[in-house]
Order: sequence, then structure tokens, then C-alpha cells
Amino acid sequence: MPTTSSKATNRYAELPVEQITCYANNPRVTRNPEYERIKHSLEKNGFESPLVVTQKPGDKNYTLRAGGNTRLNIAQSLHDAGDDAFAKLPCIVKQWPGEVNVLVSHLRENDMRGNLMFIERALGVMEFAKLTTPPDAEPLSQRELARQLSELGYAVSQPVISAMDYAVNRLYGLLPTALEHGMGKRLVAAVRSLEHCAVKIWDRQCPEEAGEFTDLFSELVKNCDDVTFDLEDLTTNVANEIAVAADLDINGVLFMLDAERAGEPIELEQYATVVSDESRKDEEPAEKRPFNLDRTLQKSRSSALEACVALAERFELSDCVHVMIDARFGYCMCELPKRNATKVQVGVWKVLATACDQVRASKRVLKQIMNPGSRLAEVIEKGRAIDAYGSLAAFDVLDCGDRLLRALDDSDWNHVVNLLGSYRRMRQLADEHGLNLWRA
Repeated sequence: MPTTSSKATNRYAELPVEQITCYANNPRVTRNPEYERIKHSLEKNGFESPLVVTQKPGDKNYTLRAGGNTRLNIAQSLHDAGDDAFAKLPCIVKQWPGEVNVLVSHLRENDMRGNLMFIERALGVMEFAKLTTPPDAEPLSQRELARQLSELGYAVSQPVISAMDYAVNRLYGLLPTALEHGMGKRLVAAVRSLEHCAVKIWDRQCPEEAGEFTDLFSELVKNCDDVTFDLEDLTTNVANEIAVAADLDINGVLFMLDAERAGEPIELEQYATVVSDESRKDEEPAEKRPFNLDRTLQKSRSSALEACVALAERFELSDCVHVMIDARFGYCMCELPKRNATKVQVGVWKVLATACDQVRASKRVLKQIMNPGSRLAEVIEKGRAIDAYGSLAAFDVLDCGDRLLRALDDSDWNHVVNLLGSYRRMRQLADEHGLNLWRA
């Protein structure tokens, strides 16, 4: 196909259906849930909008440029069944833009329709990372990967990319059924946290077998692969394996896992059961555990982050959150809600932004955290951070109004209460000890 002018390469054509192929790296790996509806529409109305196709240099056939894989599959099957109405399909032919651009176009097109599962988005992003990494070169950092995707119009935050990496390169071979039936980022992150904490506990309790728990964890995860993934069942199985190997009580191991996830690791000896004994009444009381500011702050950070992640996942704001598990308030907001976000989403965003106290951060600190291409970074760049961010983030319940109050179910409210409670504790600690948690 000629590539010398846009007029020659951006044209309308009716192409034979057998000369059009689906995009080889299409992010969708499962059948589109809208398949039957789309099929019915095509049978009744035909193609109401053309496919967008391109032609890779050297190829005889055309490939889809941005979405349309489901419509093409249906048209091909109807034509194979003898329907001549689909012998030729209306197409907009565009110049070949390069493999990574085609991949991102398919990701963006599917995301606009909101019907890609987390694992499908993750596979697309990991394929992008592979395509943009030269042979024998070091893999792109997650932050650089986020930057490159953002430049191509597909915004994904570093924490989400981190979960995608774990989903594709660690879990997909173990939980294909669960992931392909809608297991999302929240559960993926929870499994990663469970593995991280369980390995630490195993290595402490079974030092002679340190480093051997990863393979065992893989087998336990495999056994939980089902249409509906049960995190509680996996957690119990993990705790049981550690308990048997270390000769511990399973409830004690579960307690250790909870403490490890909260950033406050313990040994069971610290919480040994005290047996009532009249003869010990006169003994000196046990010393109270000394106050540790860092440990107390970390516990509140973990609690705030857990609530934030749950709310962000529930209201599709995960791409707006940047995780800082060991610093400040546990997270910050790195991007504004999408331009077409609902008022409820904007309201939840304001709650999250208020509870990380980001208004106290200087412009210099914020620029170190945010991707330069983010809309929030652009807004802050135009004026003083405290003015620009304050006007965006200040939580006004009257502005959010009845929609937000009605949209939050009991679980959401619990997360909001926990989030604001954790924020309040951290602010109190900061005031009492003269800390500026947003100091550079």
C-alpha cells in the first residue's frame, strides 16, 4: 500500500471479507459478552459503521487498526455460513502506524467500551512492554512503561502496571480460569500481598527450608483456580501449610499473616496465652510494649491504603492512585478522574484526595511523584500547588450531594470510615511529634 500521502492511505474501501484479519495481538482473550447482541444487530442492520483497517508493509491482507475484532469474527462466520451480504465489508483504510500504535489503539478502543477484563488489559500492556524493549536490553521500568503508554493516549498508573505484571507473569499460568472469568486488580493485589507475607513468615519459622515456599505457594494457588476465586480459602490453605511445617497453631499463623500485612510483624511468643494461676497474683505486671512512632504510623498507612485501594477499585479510579506504602499517608492522587467521570466518581476521588493530605505538598515534591503528562500535573504546573490542588481536592459534601451518599453501600461506608479514621490518626501523630509527612 502506498505510504507517500495521507490521501492515499486514509480512504474508504469495500474490501473482501477474506482479505481482512483480526489483529494478532488483540488484548481480548475471551469471547465478548456482547457477542450475541452484536450478531443480532449485524444480521438485522448490517455494518452501520465501517471497520478501521491498516496494512503492514509486505502483507497482502489488511488487519484491524482499532477494535472491531468481534464484528469481523461475526461477519466472517455469517459469510462462511452462506450470507453473501458480508462478502465485502465497508472499511476506512489507514496507513500502517507501527505495531505498538496498533496495539495501544486496540487497548484504548476496548477500554472506551469498558468491556475488557483486567487480565486482558494486563496482557495488552505486557505485550506493549515486550514490543518496546529492544533485544538484550533491560526491561522497561514500570514508571517508564506508564510514561510511554500515557504519551500514546493510554493512561495506566505504575501501581496498576505492577499488579498487571504479577497477574500475567506470576498468576496467569496458575489461575487461568479465575482470571478469564473476571478476577480483578483488587484480588490480584491481595494474592501478591499474601504470597509476600507468607514467604516472610515461612522463612522465619522454617529457616532450614528458607526459600522453598514459592513453589508450594504456586501449587496452593493452582488448587484454587475456579470460576469464582476464593481468597479466604487460599489464605487458610497457606496458613495450614505453614502451621504443619513449623508445628504451630493455624489460628496463630493466620494472626501472623494479618499482622504482616498490616506492616507490624510479630512472633507468636509475644501473644502467648496466659494461664490463670493464683500463685502468680503477686508477680510484677508484664512491661507494656514501648511506643514506636514509625510502627504506629505504618499500621495506619496500611489501613488507609487498604481502604483507598478498595474504594478506587470499586469506583474505577485505580489509575488515579499512586501507592507509597512506606511513606506519607500510604498513597497519593496522581491523576484526575476521566473527563467523562460521573459525579459519584468525582465525589469518591475528592474523598481519597482529602484523606492523603496532598494539599500540603510542595509543587517540587508533587512533580517527583506524578507522570509529567498527567492532567493533574498540568493543572498544578500552572499555579501554586496549594491553590491548584486545593481547589481540585477540597471535599465538599454538599457538592457531592445526595448522589454520593446514596451510591455508597455498607461496605463502601466502612472503607470511608476506616480511611478517614486512619488519616485522622496520622495527622494527630504528626501534630504531636512535629512531623511534616509531606516534607521532601
